[in-house]
Amino acid sequence: MARTPSSSASGRSVPVALAQTLYLLLGMLAVSVLAGVLLAAFFLPAVSASSKVAEDGVALFESYPTELEVEPLNEASRIEAADGSLLATFYTENRIMVPLEEISPYMQQAVISVEDRRFYEHGGVDAKGMIRAFASNAGGSATQGGSTLTQQYVKNALLMDAVQRGDKEAIDEATAQTYSRKAREAKLAISLEKQWSKDEILNAYLNVAQFGPSQYGVETGARHYFSKSAKDLNPGEAALLAGVTNGPNQYDPVSHPEAGQKRRNEVLADMKREGHISQEEYDEYTDQPVEDMLSITNTRAGCADAGDSGFFCDYVTRSLLNDPEFAPSYEERRKLLYGGGLTIKTTLDPEMQKTATDILQRKVPGDSSNGFGHSIVSVEPGTGNILTMAENRVFNPYEEVGAGETAINYNVPQALGGSNGFPVGSTFKPFVLQEWLKSGHSIDDRVSTKREAMSNFPARCLSRGAWRESPGYNPDNAVSVDIAPMESVLNGTKFSINTAYANMARQIDLCDIADGARDIGVVPGKYNPFDPATYDMDIADMYGTTLAPSAVVLGQLQVSALDMAGAYATWAAGGTYCKPQAITEVTDRNGDAMGISGADCHQAVEKKVADTMAWTLEQDLEDPKATGKGKIIPGHPAGGKTGTSNKQYHTWYVGFTRQVSTAVWFGHPQGDKRPGGFDVDGTMLRTGHVWGNTISLPTWQEYMTEVHKDLPSESFPDAPPETKTEANDAVEKGKVPDVNGKVMSEATASVEAAGYKTEVREESSDSVGEGYAIGTDPEPGADLPEGQTVVIRQSTGKG
Repeated sequence: MARTPSSSASGRSVPVALAQTLYLLLGMLAVSVLAGVLLAAFFLPAVSASSKVAEDGVALFESYPTELEVEPLNEASRIEAADGSLLATFYTENRIMVPLEEISPYMQQAVISVEDRRFYEHGGVDAKGMIRAFASNAGGSATQGGSTLTQQYVKNALLMDAVQRGDKEAIDEATAQTYSRKAREAKLAISLEKQWSKDEILNAYLNVAQFGPSQYGVETGARHYFSKSAKDLNPGEAALLAGVTNGPNQYDPVSHPEAGQKRRNEVLADMKREGHISQEEYDEYTDQPVEDMLSITNTRAGCADAGDSGFFCDYVTRSLLNDPEFAPSYEERRKLLYGGGLTIKTTLDPEMQKTATDILQRKVPGDSSNGFGHSIVSVEPGTGNILTMAENRVFNPYEEVGAGETAINYNVPQALGGSNGFPVGSTFKPFVLQEWLKSGHSIDDRVSTKREAMSNFPARCLSRGAWRESPGYNPDNAVSVDIAPMESVLNGTKFSINTAYANMARQIDLCDIADGARDIGVVPGKYNPFDPATYDMDIADMYGTTLAPSAVVLGQLQVSALDMAGAYATWAAGGTYCKPQAITEVTDRNGDAMGISGADCHQAVEKKVADTMAWTLEQDLEDPKATGKGKIIPGHPAGGKTGTSNKQYHTWYVGFTRQVSTAVWFGHPQGDKRPGGFDVDGTMLRTGHVWGNTISLPTWQEYMTEVHKDLPSESFPDAPPETKTEANDAVEKGKVPDVNGKVMSEATASVEAAGYKTEVREESSDSVGEGYAIGTDPEPGADLPEGQTVVIRQSTGKG
């Protein structure tokens, strides 16, 4: 039977067959010429070329670099909790570098079998493989690249380097389908083989190649597809990964299981052909459905996958990005975080974190319609280590935010992911007490509790050296016990007597109070703690118009909970202040430690003062009549202070043991809203009846009790020696008291306590400040029957 022109034995037309044959011959000739040029130019540079074409080829080849000069590849950074558990990863390319000994031999054999079976025989370029690839491609078989593993590594390294640098021209050059690109890669491959061992090249290839749509390096691919390390891969898993790298999207077994399985079986066949697996192993792994092999672990870059620790994780990253000790510029710091292969070891205690989160979500569920927030943050006294950072919300940094989700960290300053802080109420009073003790006063001193308008307070940093206002500051008291006209500072603290503390402030200085708070880390929440200007600026500039008794005495000042916990930790640590820190160590990809700011621990408060502070605040917690309501931590000495802001918008408890200092906040994060009309842990809140000891104190007690169960008991120093001075001795009935230098409210209270009526007479004085008592008429110590009138001489300042 006659054969028609279109019915050749191979099913191809004669013209097509002739064209493919010609293409094959040309391809083989091109490969031969390239191979000849490589040999002539690299190995035999002294041999003269036999033609102008060869001379030009050699000249072109010699113009290519001989050294592969690329920046280190981007590698994912890890953030770890204190116990070494992973909190989050950060990357632009999800890559984890591992040495060859931590990669399964099956994985190494799979890649060599399918990509470059003569890997250990050639010198970087395999001319035989290139000719085979041209022949296969021209003959219509599956497309083959013909590049060795060394050449593929070179290509990937050049491309990744260009991408990291954002060099579009270099990206185009690294991906161009030209012989000149092949020649450049070949020359670099030959050079690399003279510098590196075969195992070093194989290791580099396995760490740079793409083993999935977003997985770079074999370790990342193994963790993604099989939830295991590359060292634990079996032959089937190794074959699947080795097949994926040829088409990360095309052969992705999740999106294209049939294609992935077919490709896996092709690699297994190559491994069997090369003698790396037996027939039995080949049958076992080719029979396994690809879906049964997979155990997918999806990892997203960033803190959204950090679960309950998302806010702490975000604080860690912001701390690094704000830390000039870590790297000079923000951009350098960001590049290191997202591509430096860092291991960031943090202070977070996962068990304490879970305890805090569970308590908060039970008491005030984050997705509740009332919208109120509740938070806990703990710092370790003496180290500054942040142990817990929790709130009743889920961390969500994305645009779409559901109920109970936010990216705002309720515990930290604005610059580190928080708001401006929240008004701290009476938890600020201890900073007044600290300055009171530093200036030589005692907790036994008696101060007036009388309510009156107070028109001026000493403030050296303000104009005219005082805060002045007309008609004056007139705080009220909200106490649950009867108070005397004169109370000890100890009682003023325990019962949180506003008027007593206002009168204490009138005897010291508002600027000194604010400065003393800043010395142990307390500044308005709008300031960045990593900015040196925060600590260098004049305190009057920092506070502005808020440098007033309502803020500096009674806490109508917005401060972060973290700063409060860190400051209170100072008194628990005998006066040693440590800047709160979330990071204990940062190591680079080589395991070398990098610079970070750290806790900066130093003696900020005299030990005697700090010990008195700790003991006093311990009484505030232990006395059932005090604001702490006797809510102690069983078996663990503790102290602290309640806080309620104006109109009860925000309530607090900040307290400590020797081991843990914790601040608890409750309020509405989006505005001034009084809590009421909803249930908290079985108690219905009534508007106007929510204080620091209503919610925040019980939360603090429950959390602190739980986290101290396995901790040893550590006591505070004994009570300070009682002081006996004219300032604190009880006045004697029928004898005129000495009121020289006292504020008028205190002078009046002393005279009245001695049984007298009072009259005020103003006069100038060069030694006593305006508004203070110069003395009395009759003189102090005079015997005078009760019921008589004593004139208090009030200074009008210099005449």
